[in-house]
Amino acid sequence: MLNCKASHSKTCPTVKPPIIILFKTQLGENIGMCARAMLNCGLDQLRLVAPRDGWPNNSAVSTAADADQVLEGAQCFETLEEAIADCHYLYATTARPRSQSIPSLPVSQAIEKIQLSSQAAPPLPIQQSAILFGPEASGLDNNTLSRADALIHFPMNPEFNSLNLAQAVLLFAWEWLRAQAQPLPSSEPAPDPVSSKKYLIAFLDRLENELENTGFFLTPELRPETVRKLRTVFTRCSPSEQELHMLHGIITALKKH
Repeated sequence: MLNCKASHSKTCPTVKPPIIILFKTQLGENIGMCARAMLNCGLDQLRLVAPRDGWPNNSAVSTAADADQVLEGAQCFETLEEAIADCHYLYATTARPRSQSIPSLPVSQAIEKIQLSSQAAPPLPIQQSAILFGPEASGLDNNTLSRADALIHFPMNPEFNSLNLAQAVLLFAWEWLRAQAQPLPSSEPAPDPVSSKKYLIAFLDRLENELENTGFFLTPELRPETVRKLRTVFTRCSPSEQELHMLHGIITALKKH
C-alpha cells in the first residue's frame, strides 16, 4: 500500500458508510472533483488504485474545492486486491448492463444492502462495503468486474448515457445521503457475515494454482476466461470465513489422493 493514511467517517454514527474506490483514474482533476462530490454528500473514505499520474497529485487539490479532508485521508494502492482486502462487499459501477452472471442492482437496493450489512449487532462483525468506479475512458473491464458481488447501473437516457467520473460518484453519493434521512430497514434481517476479500482472494489464488498443477486448463488461451468465471461463481456465493476454511480443506484432501 502506498502513502496510506487512516480515514474514518464522522457522518453517520449508526451505519458504516461505504468506501469509494477509483480504479486507474487517468486525471488528477477528476480525483479532486470526485472528492468534492463525496464530501457534499457526507462520504470521506477514498481509495485510489494505480492512478495514472501518481499520488499525491496537485491537480486534484485544485478541483476539490476545499474537500481537503477527503484527499488527505485518501489511501493509494498498487492493486485492486490490496484495496479491497479488508472489505466484505464490493459493488462495481457500470455504464451499461453486462452479460456476465453477476447480479445487477438498482442503486437504492444496493444501498439498502449496505445499510443492513453494516449495522450488525455484536458479536457479529460490521461488514465493510466499497463502491468501485473505473477509468474515465473505458470503465471497468470484465476481469475487474468479476471481483464484484454485484453491479450498480445508473439508468440514463438510452440515447445519451455518457457520464463523467465525478458525475457517477455524485449520483451514488447523493442516493446514499438521501437514504440516510429514511428509517433504516428493519423488516429484513442483517445478512450472515461474509469473509473479507482478503481471504476470498487467497482461496481463489490457491484454487487457480492447484487447477494449473492438475492440468485443468486445456489451453493458455482459454485460461483467462475460465479463471474469470470461477472467480465470479465464488464471489457470487459470498462465502463466510468458515466456509472458506472448509473449501481449503477440500483442496487439501483432494491433493492427498
